[in-house]
Amino acid sequence: MAQSSGIALSLYLATRRVGGLARAQRNLRADFGDEQSNDTRVSERLGRSEVPRPKGPLIWIHVGSEAEAQAMPDLIDRLRDGGDSPAILMTTARYAPHDPLTARLPEDVIVQQAPYGYPATAEAFLQHWRPDVVLWADNKLDPALISCSHRAGIAMFLIDARVPKRPVWRWLPGIRRTLLRQFDYVLAGEKQYVKRLRPLGVPANRIEAVGFLQEGIAPLPCSHAERDSLGEVIATRPTWLAAGHSGLEVPMLVEAHAQAMRRSHRLLLVLAPQNPDDGAELATDLETDGWVVGLRSRDDEPEPDVEIFIVDLPDELGLWYRLSSISFMGGSLTPGTKHPVRNPFEAAALGSAVLSGPNHGIWHESFERLREAGAARTVNDTDGLARAVEQLLSPELVAEMAAAAWEVTTSGAEASDRIVELVNDALERKGW
Repeated sequence: MAQSSGIALSLYLATRRVGGLARAQRNLRADFGDEQSNDTRVSERLGRSEVPRPKGPLIWIHVGSEAEAQAMPDLIDRLRDGGDSPAILMTTARYAPHDPLTARLPEDVIVQQAPYGYPATAEAFLQHWRPDVVLWADNKLDPALISCSHRAGIAMFLIDARVPKRPVWRWLPGIRRTLLRQFDYVLAGEKQYVKRLRPLGVPANRIEAVGFLQEGIAPLPCSHAERDSLGEVIATRPTWLAAGHSGLEVPMLVEAHAQAMRRSHRLLLVLAPQNPDDGAELATDLETDGWVVGLRSRDDEPEPDVEIFIVDLPDELGLWYRLSSISFMGGSLTPGTKHPVRNPFEAAALGSAVLSGPNHGIWHESFERLREAGAARTVNDTDGLARAVEQLLSPELVAEMAAAAWEVTTSGAEASDRIVELVNDALERKGW
């Protein structure tokens, strides 16, 4: 089986080698149109770069898209702890002009578009950069890049591993098996993925489950005195928060709240507008509609008769995540990219169950990890949101989600530690 799949990979690469550069040029026209001459990513897609290779050891981190780079800043910091700091090259595989790479990356990290998946472009890329270590964090395997890296003797580690997406090259079965065997080590996100990857050809002594890398954001701060004081006012009232919601979402949030209150008339909705300056006008509108509203900026408190409490003071989300057992991540029920969505790990790290709409913006991977762990739920409309809130009024269920969220948000440390250990060993073997 291993021999036949190896032959299949060789046949595939041979077909990609014939006329590879001409085919890459056609890809450029499809991706960039008439802007080719003015776009630096064009040369990057061909494996070339105007940026010189830094001196010393170079770690190449490959992610599928710019959004998936959200988990990398803390890993990069860990890779640079102590001793000489290696240079970092990060490549993204899929062109995403509307999703800028996270600004949290260190300024000296080199960010490039990955070359197209042809042997000629992959070889040009590797000849220029000569990486010492590859951290492959893309769930899509690129035969040319992986095979060329393997032949070049570069230490390769598949991280955040799930079962790779099914290839488009199904006419040559077994390629995925060969590619997986070319990695020196595989770090899977969960034990279930170890069980599913081993039959695909990953040796048992070269794979382990260490959890997924996480964004690793520090818990948002709050005034403990305020938390204790407001906690006494809220007491045992069930409370849910809409964090950073857009104006378009207000009618949906209020209607969902009205429906959920039929089951729990003491339910409190905390609205934290995306723009805090909208708080006073929002309070007036809701009061006109007959709601009993409290407004943080006028020193109101969420007294027992208050049905909706509007948080319009800056930098208080850390306080309200702690006081709310359920957090809806605002912007996620608004279509398009105009309204940003907050990082769900803000809420998860502070023990709040996460709800969201289908629009996850740059945080898609984060929402997906929380959802897979049972720490988050996605709804599609007002009725779905109301039902989710009603279900999470169960203390047992919301506690299970909060516990799952805590486990996910703390699992990234083990993954980072193991990656750093593998990378350091590989660099030491290369004499760095």
